[in-house]
This record gives sequence, structure tokens and C-alpha cells, in this order.
Amino acid sequence: MSCVNYSHILIMKVGPYFNYSLDDIIKIKQEEEQKIGKFFWGYGGVFCRPHVINDFLYHVNLNKKKPVVMFVTTPSAYNAPAGGRFQEYSIDKSTWNMIPKEVLLVGNQKTPHFAIAAKNLKKVDLRINLSDYCTYVGILPNCNKYLDTYLRYRVDKACAYYLPKNTSDEKIIKIDYIGELVEPYCVFIR
Repeated sequence: MSCVNYSHILIMKVGPYFNYSLDDIIKIKQEEEQKIGKFFWGYGGVFCRPHVINDFLYHVNLNKKKPVVMFVTTPSAYNAPAGGRFQEYSIDKSTWNMIPKEVLLVGNQKTPHFAIAAKNLKKVDLRINLSDYCTYVGILPNCNKYLDTYLRYRVDKACAYYLPKNTSDEKIIKIDYIGELVEPYCVFIR
């Protein structure tokens, strides 16, 4: 199968989480979208905090492109200490709104968590070459750091721009699910 090339991507590794299988999570998110017109995908960690995604989206909007989120399945399950359901979200951490009751976001509430908003979540059988995508630093692509060397070990998500290297380097990965980022794009949750 040949590789697809999207100009601007948010790529995330996904798998089982808090006793939900990935199939369960996908079904829950698709039902959310049917009910409220979008779904929220929660995550934690230090990569792709809301300001990083918002800076990335600034560049996407300047180029009049649609931001795409790609999900790569990882077999490792995330079994954290007991968590709970997040109740509120905020764009700026000063004004908080209730998360719609149709949305299920769970996690360890002792650490910062975030969520992206997207639509059109669907299963796909696509391939991309990580060597063709450079990462973002602020609002600009970082031509010195490509996903083939960046997206590994504990790095499980990244914003990237299609800018192929002038080499024969290839690191092809399978994309299992895809969606389209929509407003409010990325939020803090608690």
C-alpha cells in the first residue's frame, strides 16, 4: 500500500485505557459524535499541551488547511491508579464549562489532562512515512527534527508538517483511525 500525505497532522499513539479496550473507546467516541456533533479525546503527559496544539493550529489556519488527527494503535495498556470522570473543560484555565453529559473522559485526576475535539472518526488502513513529517516548535516547522526520530520511546504524540527530507530514509507506520480537528480544538480538563 502506498503512503498518504496530509499537510498538517496531529499524530497520537492510542490503546486500551482505564479498563476500556480500544474498540470500546472508539465506539464511545463515535456515539459522542452522533449525539453532540464532535468527540473529545482525552490525554495526559507533557507532549502536545493545549498551547502547543494552538500554536500548530495557528500555522494550519495561515495555510488554510484542515488539521487531521491520526491514531496509531499501540498494544500497551495504560493501567494507572484509580481515576475518575472529568467534569469540566477550559480553553484558557480561567473560565470553566461543564463537559456535556454525553462525553466520557476518564483519567488520573491528580495530573494535568487535556482533550482534543474532533469529528469524522473512522477506521482506516493508511500508511505514512514518518521521515516525511517535521515536528513543530512554536508556530513554525522544525526542519531539524522529524517524526522518524522524534515519535518513539515515551513520545506518544506530536504535531507535524509534511516536508519530505531529500534522502531515501523511510519509516513507514500504519494509521488505524483518523479524524478532523474541530473547535475548540484542544482544552484543559478537570
